Amino acid sequence: MRRDMDLIRHILIMVGDSPVPLNATVFVDEAHPFETVAYHIDLIGQAGLADTSITRMSGKAIARAEVSPLAWNGNESLDAIRSDTIWSRVKQRVGATWSMYFTSTMTIR
Repeated sequence: MRRDMDLIRHILIMVGDSPVPLNATVFVDEAHPFETVAYHIDLIGQAGLADTSITRMSGKAIARAEVSPLAWNGNESLDAIRSDTIWSRVKQRVGATWSMYFTSTMTIR
């Protein structure tokens, strides 16, 4: 599964504005099934952006995922990306950087 930074941003904003921990089901919609949301909550915990609680089934699939208040790094990150205008600029710059990288490293045969 690939990381979706828009989903991570959405989760961080919701958690930053919530006084209580949020279950993954809060973020589930047609574009983001439970498995995708749970994976991204797990990534948020791995990055140290917030406390997370992940319960796995015996096959290692995530059965329950909850994200708690933001950690220091989560608040710092959210402050940097909360604005839609800034977020749009960040995505454009990162996209341009990746495009330039892949264009310069690809060889055409």
